[in-house]
Amino acid sequence: MTNTTTTNNPQMRKGFTMIELIFVIVIIGILAAVAIPRLAATRDDAKISKMANAIQTAKSELSARMIATNDIPNDAGDAAQIRAAVVDYSNTIAEGVLSEDINISSADINTTTIDFIDTDGGNVICKSLVISGNRTTDTVELQLTVQTTGTAICRGVDGLVQDTNITIGGSQVTY
Repeated sequence: MTNTTTTNNPQMRKGFTMIELIFVIVIIGILAAVAIPRLAATRDDAKISKMANAIQTAKSELSARMIATNDIPNDAGDAAQIRAAVVDYSNTIAEGVLSEDINISSADINTTTIDFIDTDGGNVICKSLVISGNRTTDTVELQLTVQTTGTAICRGVDGLVQDTNITIGGSQVTY
C-alpha cells in the first residue's frame, strides 16, 4: 500500500514557492517605479493648468467688471479696502486668496498687485498682475509680468500665459 499524503506530491502542495513570491514582488516594484513619477508629473500639470486658468480668468473678470461698473478697485481707499474690492471684483481671485495661491498688495493708492504663487515651490511668485490707474486718469492698465521661472510650476505657467498689457479706457479694452 502506498502513502498518498506525502509532501513531495505536486498535487498536494498548497501556497506559493519562494521564487514565485519574489517574482511577483519584482513585477510590482517595476510597475511602481514606472507609475509613481508619472503620477507626480500629472499633479504638476494640474497645478500649472489651475494657475494659468486663474490668471486668464482674473484678467477677464477684472476688465469686465471695471467696464461694467466704470469703477476701479484702486479707488476703494486704504490697502485693506482695495484688497476687499479686488476680491469682490473676481471670484477667481477670491478663491485664490482663500487657498493662499494669490496674494494682493498695494504699493500706493494707484497701484495694486495681484501675485500668483506656487505654494509648493516655497511660496514663489510666478506671475504678477498689476492694476494701475485711478478715477482721475482716462485709462487703467492691467500689466501681467513674470516674476520668476525658478520652479517647474512657474516655468509651465510662463509657457502657457504670455505677459500682456491690457488698457481699459471708457468702454474699450486694448490688449
